[in-house]
Parts: sequence; structure tokens; C-alpha cells
Amino acid sequence: MRTNGRDSRKQNSRSATSADPPIPKDLDAERTVLADIMLENSHAKAIAKIITSRDFVSPRNGDLSANGVMFREMLIMAEAQMPIDPLTLANHLRNKGMLELVGGVSYVETVADGFARIGRTNFEDHAKIIRDKSLHRRLAHLGNDLQQCATGGAESATDTLDRFWLELSQLRDRLKLNSDDMFDTWEEFQNAKPLRARIDNFLWADVANVIGGLSGEGKTLILMATTKAQLTGEPLFRYFRVLEPAICVSYLIPECARAPFMHRARRFGLEPFLESGRLKVRTLSKGPRINLDDPRLLQAVRDSDVKIDTAARFGEGSENEATDVANGLATDIFGLLTAGAQSIQIAHHSPKSFAKDNYISLESCLRGSGDFGAFVGAGFGIRQVDKTQNIIHLEDIKPRDAEPFPPFQIIGRPHIDQEGDSRIHREPGTCGHLADHLETRNRGGAAESVREARAANLALLRAWLKEDPNQTSEQLAARFKAERVEISPVTVRKYKMEVTS
Repeated sequence: MRTNGRDSRKQNSRSATSADPPIPKDLDAERTVLADIMLENSHAKAIAKIITSRDFVSPRNGDLSANGVMFREMLIMAEAQMPIDPLTLANHLRNKGMLELVGGVSYVETVADGFARIGRTNFEDHAKIIRDKSLHRRLAHLGNDLQQCATGGAESATDTLDRFWLELSQLRDRLKLNSDDMFDTWEEFQNAKPLRARIDNFLWADVANVIGGLSGEGKTLILMATTKAQLTGEPLFRYFRVLEPAICVSYLIPECARAPFMHRARRFGLEPFLESGRLKVRTLSKGPRINLDDPRLLQAVRDSDVKIDTAARFGEGSENEATDVANGLATDIFGLLTAGAQSIQIAHHSPKSFAKDNYISLESCLRGSGDFGAFVGAGFGIRQVDKTQNIIHLEDIKPRDAEPFPPFQIIGRPHIDQEGDSRIHREPGTCGHLADHLETRNRGGAAESVREARAANLALLRAWLKEDPNQTSEQLAARFKAERVEISPVTVRKYKMEVTS
């Protein structure tokens, strides 16, 4: 059947666009590497760390190309410490019945002559070109296979994706096949950055920092305060110096909607950083929890300080399944650091049993500490010791290659409402451990401020009785009133019995 001109043009256009693109290859690089080995036999070992005989372009039926066969046999000769030149290589191939397979003596000599025309080059660069072309060919073949699987429908979409993700992962790892690259070199150790803190004695770079505590006792408050300090450069809790201000903070909080987070951001004065983009937040309102290995996130966290609030929301199991929370999380956290995150700070729930403990340790305050605590690099356990004033006690549970930092306390009220931040309450070295504050808090059930006032009254009463032990309870009550302390004569009598007993 005849077609009109328009139909003919459509067919020609379809034919042109459906033509297969050229196969990624660089035959000049292949011949250059082969010739280089013939000229410098010692290069064979170094080149073999970059490429294999399968990296030379060949048919998809699995057969090696002529260049691939030559390279494989050169490596065999090098291993046997045989000299490698056009003559010895041709004889070796002839003895194994492979000379005609590679194109005969003429092709072997052509490869060697070609290198003389090209001149001396960097053989490692040409080997990497061969490797990269090989990887691109595999990617192209994978793309074709994926299209066939997707349109053929022979397997489920999940199975297809799993299989191809595995092959893509192997391709990525193919770039790291050099066994010498498996370990850090002396030069890399010499050029490594020293241990460094983002916030002095509080937040460390290049590791996972954890804040572990019971639900509702201040973990988010501490992450918000740390975010503010890093973005403003002002001391954290007006005490800890910010050594490296953050370029950007990426805050992941999938258990909180946009409105409550905005309320917290206003209290801490973080609105300008949300507007400028230096504070990037993903809340529950944005959509389902994003996986920590999502390529978009890995790209976004480069040069950023990351906050994860809380770890349980990024585990594979429920919040009560400690091993599931830790399973895979370490790999994802290290992936964020590898992607370029400057630091990672994680809020992590304590087990409910921690409420009964009077001490803080890695094992007591981190749920799933055997798994979770193993990969964190630094962090603090927290406990709220005064709900009214929001006083939070912090102790170092994972010292960062140093002696444990002394316990300290921060106080939230009224400073959060007045200044948009907490303040240091008891400085490191003056605080004591958690048990000291829990015992004082629980003795007699009285608040600490009441106990302190009572102790001051008893001290005053002792001084007055020392002056005149015959004073009546009514007289002493009058003296307290003169000091603007309202105490009844009945209470004074109880005080007298206590100080004279």
C-alpha cells in the first residue's frame, strides 16, 4: 500500500529516533593500555587493580574480545614473570591456540606500533577510561533489560526493582574493587582532620550525637536550642561555645505537624532561618516519613547539620521494638555522614524502666542500648528533675575519645518565654550526679525551694537561741515576722524541738 508524503516522513522520523545509540567504548584507550604493558611490564599489576579482562568491549554473549584475551594473557605472563613484548606475546598466544583469535601477529604488532605513535601517557587514566566505559555499557544493558521486564510483566514490580537495585549497587561497588583502596593509607591518616567539636564539649562533628531521655522530658527542647545556637553562633545555654556555626540545619521530625513546630520555632526565634532556608524542616504535614537513604535527602544534607527527632520514627519496627529501631539505622546514619553531613544529633527515647532509676548510663537511658549505643559517637542522657521550672539534668553517656564531661543542668522557665532559650542552671563540676538531686527532691516530698527556705529558718533560729535560749515561741515568731517570714508560734515550737534535740 502506498503512503503519502506525510506518512513517509513520520516513518523516517520514527526510524531515526528508534536507532540504537552507540555502545560506550574507547578502543584507543584499550590498545594504549595493552601497548603500555608491552613497553613497561611492571605496569601490569597496577592496571590489573583497576580493570579486568571483562572490561574490554565484547559481545553480550560472554565471549572476550581480542583485546580482552590479550590483556588476560598478559596478566598470566606477568604473574609467571615472563617478559611481555610483541614477539613473546604472539608466541604465548600461538602456543595456547589463541593467536588467530586476536587477529594474528599483525594485530599484536599494530597495537605496539600504535602506542609509539600516541606517545607515553598516563596508563592509569586510560585504564579508568576502560573501566568507566565498561560500567556505562552495563548500565545501558541494565536499562534495556529493565524496560523488557517492565513491559513483559514476567515478575512483580517489587522483585524487578529489588533485582536491579542490587545490580546497580554492585556497579557502584565496582569502582572500589582495588584491594589497596579497602584500607586507609598513611597519607590519608596524615591529611585527616583532627577530632573537632561543632559546639565545645557538647556536639561533635562527623559522628552521631544522641540525646537520650524519657518522653516529654526535654529532648526536642535541647535539639531546638542546639539548632538555634548553631544558626546564630551564640553560646548554647549561654555557656557552651559554638566553634563551627552551621551553614544549614536539616531538621527531620516526622512525629510533629507543621503548626506545633512553627509554635516552637517562634519561641526559639527561628523564624528568620526558616524564611532564609538555613533551617530546612520536614514535618508530618509534608507527607509520609522520608527514608534516611533517600537520594534526595542525601543530596540535601551535604554541608548541613542534621537533627533526627526521634530515632524511633526511622527504625524498621515499632517504637517498642528496640532491636528493630536500631536495625539498619546505623547504616543510614553513616550514609548521611558519607553524603557530607557535618554532624548528626538524634533524639532517642529511654525505656520506661529508666523512670525508676536514680542514675544515668548508656545502658539505662537508651532503649536498645546494645544496638543503638554501639554506633553513636557521643551524647548525653537527660532527666527532668523539676517540672515546674523545667530543670533538666544532663550526663555524658558516650565520651568522645576523652574523659566523661561532668554532669550539668539547664533551666527552662522563665527563660524560654522571656529569652527564647534555656540557660545553664548548675555548671559542669558543681552539679553532682542524678542520684544527688533525686534524693534531695524526694526527701519529705517538699520542693527544693521549700527545703532551702526551711533550712534558712532553722539556721536563723539557732542563732537567736544562742543569744538567748529563754525566748518564747511567740517572741521568736515576732522576730521571724520582722524578717518578713510568716511562721506561727506552733511551727516555731516544732523548730525549737528540732534544733535543741
